[in-house]
Amino acid sequence: MIKLHILVSKSIKRPLKVFSACLLGLGVMCGSAFAIPLSQDMQQSQAGVQRVSDWRALVSESAQLADSEKLRRVNAFFNRTIRYGEDADVWKQADYWASPLETLEKGRGDCEDFALAKYFTLRLLGIPEDSLRLVYATQAKTGQAHMVLGYWADAGTDPVLLDNLENGIRPFVQRDDLKAEFAFDELNLYKFDHAALQLVGSVGQLPNWLALVQRTKREESELADATARGAQSGLLLSAVSLKH
Repeated sequence: MIKLHILVSKSIKRPLKVFSACLLGLGVMCGSAFAIPLSQDMQQSQAGVQRVSDWRALVSESAQLADSEKLRRVNAFFNRTIRYGEDADVWKQADYWASPLETLEKGRGDCEDFALAKYFTLRLLGIPEDSLRLVYATQAKTGQAHMVLGYWADAGTDPVLLDNLENGIRPFVQRDDLKAEFAFDELNLYKFDHAALQLVGSVGQLPNWLALVQRTKREESELADATARGAQSGLLLSAVSLKH
């Protein structure tokens, strides 16, 4: 679960400050491509290699499906394949956002790892970036922070939520157990007004986000260099560009 030791303000005057605090120190991967060489640990993990193989099959087999079926398959795949694990146990850190490949390697992750893996997989499958947003919520009964992936079929419609806590995909308005607070995509930050989104700022105002974009570009460059050298050790994921 996300270790967010802050209170989410109900005031519109402070949304960007609060959301910046929510994201502080979280390793979100963002960029124009989702492709990095597999780590040495992955090469040594037959289970990890199998998970990546299964993931590649998922992407290949789902490419021509309707969006609703892509959502269903991707949600089911990660909920079935990845076990829940706290960052302290999986990464020996208080809070760490793993890339999708890292999550597949470990086979474990917390709520934001599930949401990120689903997000980037659906982007690879051609779901438009303006239909997908990562949603920061709190659980109604406990106030526990939680992260899910939201899908908006059309602008102005109510989103459906892909959640590691549920195998089904339900509309946000049916999720009485969650209170959505903020959402973000690759460009903007939003505050929820009931089920509607209110733009409150740009992710360009979040230094951590910009740094992570640069990290992703470095990973792309490393993959290109390794491919040019004809690297044969381990497995390489094919670079699949996410067109903006």
